[in-house]
Amino acid sequence: MLAHAVLPTISVFEIVALGIAYTIGAAVVQRKLSNPKKTRELQDQIKIRSKELNEMIKRNAPKEEISAKQSEMMPLVKQSMSLNMKSTIVLIPSFLVVYYLILPFLFSALGTDSVSFSLFNTAFSLQYRGLFFVVVFVLGLATSISILLYDRRRAKLDTKAKLAAEGISE
Repeated sequence: MLAHAVLPTISVFEIVALGIAYTIGAAVVQRKLSNPKKTRELQDQIKIRSKELNEMIKRNAPKEEISAKQSEMMPLVKQSMSLNMKSTIVLIPSFLVVYYLILPFLFSALGTDSVSFSLFNTAFSLQYRGLFFVVVFVLGLATSISILLYDRRRAKLDTKAKLAAEGISE
């Protein structure tokens, strides 16, 4: 087995800090570009029209009516997808720039040095790029789940407020 040099502790902290900064920046960009409230409204409209379309199909409505309902939905679906894609168009290239240009510029002197750890009785060894990727992946996943839960809670509160304003109780 080949022996690997160990990443200096300060480098590990720097790489982790860079991963944290990237993840926070990515979450901010995603929130700014995707407009969660507008996306939620579009998804609600799509859901309503989808139910209507399914009911029309079940009752064997004429193809013209079904086609008209589908045509009604397509602009909404397109708009929803474009809102979600905006952040992706920014984040993927920015990740590639950090991963392939900035990381090597900052840490290429580390060469094949790696940080090793054990997880579930399996040994892992990561070089600086791998460590950055794992940090961004894990924190990105945690951030996405947190934002999803927050948005769901926010949607429920908005729905309750809307119903209360209309004088409807649950």
